Amino acid sequence: MNNDNTMRASWKRLRRTWRLLKWVFSAALPVTSPSHENKRVLLVYDLASQPFSVGDILVLQEAALIVRHIRNLGKIDVAVVYDAQKPVVDDPAFSQIDRESFLFHLSSILPAAQVNPLLGAAFLFDSHESLESYIADNESKYYVWPTIGLYTSREYLFYHCFNELFFEYFQQYGRLPVMNSRPAAQTWARHFLEKHASGQIAGTIQLRRNPVNPARNSRYDAWLEFFRYCESTYPVKFIVICAPHEIDPVLRNLPNVIIAKDHHTSLEQDLALIETAAFHMGASSGPSTICQFNDKPYCIFGWRIDPAVFKGIKTDGHRHRFYFSNTFQNWIIEHESVDLLKSEFSFMWNEIRARNPEVSRIHPHSLPSK
Repeated sequence: MNNDNTMRASWKRLRRTWRLLKWVFSAALPVTSPSHENKRVLLVYDLASQPFSVGDILVLQEAALIVRHIRNLGKIDVAVVYDAQKPVVDDPAFSQIDRESFLFHLSSILPAAQVNPLLGAAFLFDSHESLESYIADNESKYYVWPTIGLYTSREYLFYHCFNELFFEYFQQYGRLPVMNSRPAAQTWARHFLEKHASGQIAGTIQLRRNPVNPARNSRYDAWLEFFRYCESTYPVKFIVICAPHEIDPVLRNLPNVIIAKDHHTSLEQDLALIETAAFHMGASSGPSTICQFNDKPYCIFGWRIDPAVFKGIKTDGHRHRFYFSNTFQNWIIEHESVDLLKSEFSFMWNEIRARNPEVSRIHPHSLPSK
């Protein structure tokens, strides 16, 4: 019996080794090979090494857009893989997710895998063996990313993306690919803003109130005072993006505030609103990641990552920005205060106004200079 078990284990390891070797072979063609034109990217999101996080999924979507461009590939397929017995990485923020509740919670992040107009197919694998078998059986169809080395090392890919893949691409092309929602989501977002912010400049605000991780929560009192100040100062409608349990009822009394969840928006719709609006401000939270990959003004507060861990970071006083970002795309380590909100919005305002000249014509006397 022991011999049989040993043989089965050896055979299982051999089959896995063969599957992984075929994965290596699938990436062996030169970048310029014409045969790559008919291949797709298979983006693997491995929940054994990557967080159960909207923001991290969006970062890897950007990585897939870069890989597609430099490899001259077609559409992007997304494969989410997890271990059925231990579906998420160890982290207090995900402590409520276990093997029984995993699929229930999965719907809260999966729409982030759809924020890609080049999306082909989406797959869900409940074991790494199933994923590896699929790749082996379809190796002629795909260029798989992350690479086999990154996949087997179980490396957290956030820093690899910003400091290696994105950095090298930016050095060569001087920009990163713009991340866009699918056309239907873009159309919905434009209609929403036309209906609820006609004649005004619409901006999105990400607020956060999570009892599991309160260190990252928004300072609601500061935001409420800031909204009241802006009511008589700026021709702006603020679209608040947050979960239903994070809504402060006082927000509903402010005429210059719209709560997205009062209109039953999905995650994909919230992301489309952030993408489509004229500017974005708010908490360091997953959905705000989408605005990092376009040119709109944004300001993120309570950023919890040391700027020193990033290559090419640009710092101007308390403001930090990525090497690929413009002057009005900043993140700030400090949490919000009323004065900080006012000063950061004032800093962005002339740029926002310049991009929305039609509102300048409608409200010629209510547009303060910086």
